[in-house]
Amino acid sequence: MVALEPPPPPPPKPDFRVGRWKLQRLKWRELHLTNGNELPLRTVGPTDDRGIPMRPLGLSGKLVYNPTVIAQQGLKRLDSYKQTGKAVHLRQARKFLDKLKELSDGGRKRRWQPHDYDYRQFESGWVNANSHGLVLSFVSRFYRLTGNEKRLTEGERLLAAYLQRPDDQRWFSETTKRGYLWFEHWPDGRHAHTLNAHLNAMFGLYDFWHATGSPVAEQLFLGGAKTLRDKLDRFRQPGELSYYSLGHDRSSLHYHETHVEQLRTLSRITGDKWFARQADRWQRDEVAWKAKYRGNGVKGRR
Repeated sequence: MVALEPPPPPPPKPDFRVGRWKLQRLKWRELHLTNGNELPLRTVGPTDDRGIPMRPLGLSGKLVYNPTVIAQQGLKRLDSYKQTGKAVHLRQARKFLDKLKELSDGGRKRRWQPHDYDYRQFESGWVNANSHGLVLSFVSRFYRLTGNEKRLTEGERLLAAYLQRPDDQRWFSETTKRGYLWFEHWPDGRHAHTLNAHLNAMFGLYDFWHATGSPVAEQLFLGGAKTLRDKLDRFRQPGELSYYSLGHDRSSLHYHETHVEQLRTLSRITGDKWFARQADRWQRDEVAWKAKYRGNGVKGRR
């Protein structure tokens, strides 16, 4: 008789509220980020001499590597490979992953994906939940496609960074006094709670759980989902566009549409139709906003 592997140890007792949803194992096509069209073989936009995306960012405006952009481009490469079977897309994705690893830092147990340029009040080396979640999704999906154990190890180290808190030297996760877990895009202690970044950090956790069954990733995801189940309405403006974050009253059509699609994905992952109903409400808000501002020739808030 073949001995069964022991179950993984339970995650440590959390310092945050945890939702009770049963996560669904979605098919690849239910999670893709592209519009269904194959990417061109040549990387679009400015690149280095190896075809790695670069963007003019930071206080200097020079071309720099941005982990968010590289991870997003890599995820789209995986979608294109899955769609077409063309190995060139997988080779490009592997090259992007290798660059992200080169740009990362941290010890053997924890990996960070820093932004190596100054931005606003942040000095070079700052981290955020948005890019970290996208990189974790990229690593996890590559592992799902290839079974490359090296990428699994990278994912485990990325996951460990979620356990840091504001009293650590680096962090992007925080728990409020009332026990709600937030993943911060701007980890400066101001509690801005940026919605799309919180969700992208959650999707990274989901992708790692989907690939590995990690109870730690599952618990962190359910903590983030519980936060949204109880606090989502704070982002809504009836008849207007949703707030980008709770730190100010800025909104834009791009981020509103992003929020709607993210909520639909969250509904599929959790099996909770409440999130889909909120997406429907927010979509109706968008229709009302367009009629109010654009129908009258008035430029709405963007």
